[in-house]
Amino acid sequence: MSQLPRRSLLGMLAGGFVAFLVTPATAIDAAATPQIRAGDACKKVGRRRTVGNKTFECVDEAGVRQWKRVRTPAKPQQPTTSEVKALASSALALGRSENVIVSSGGKNYAVVLTRTPSGVAAFSRICTHQGSLVAANGAGQLECPSHGAVFNASTGAVIEGPATRPLTQFRAVERGGSIYLVF
Repeated sequence: MSQLPRRSLLGMLAGGFVAFLVTPATAIDAAATPQIRAGDACKKVGRRRTVGNKTFECVDEAGVRQWKRVRTPAKPQQPTTSEVKALASSALALGRSENVIVSSGGKNYAVVLTRTPSGVAAFSRICTHQGSLVAANGAGQLECPSHGAVFNASTGAVIEGPATRPLTQFRAVERGGSIYLVF
């Protein structure tokens, strides 16, 4: 070391310090966290460690304590559909329509329910033309107050424009004296 000029020694120290400062934190963290591999020796039987997305458990096999990969069972999927009570069955007479607002999955839905001879029809109240809320006009039709679009209350089909697409339909289920919407 005595042979190196002072300036060279300071240059090497400064270069090492700068390299330390610009090293990504992930590289430092990766070096600091212990790596576990299946078959490596372990100390306490039953201990579990997770490295990345892999879980290992310390097991005793033939008198040798070692890490063994444990496969965690997949969590069962929750059903994506839900039923939300919209209205009592007695509140909806044949040929009548009722406007309801229901909440499902943190969202509010404006829905019009119409009792038909074949059951209950449910449609979004949002007009497919420009998004205004449609309402029943008493003639078995749903009318948009903004631009005059008219829809069939039983099928959601366009009767009169300017809308060109039918209303969005929801599945309605009637049981136990109530009408439920399925989302």
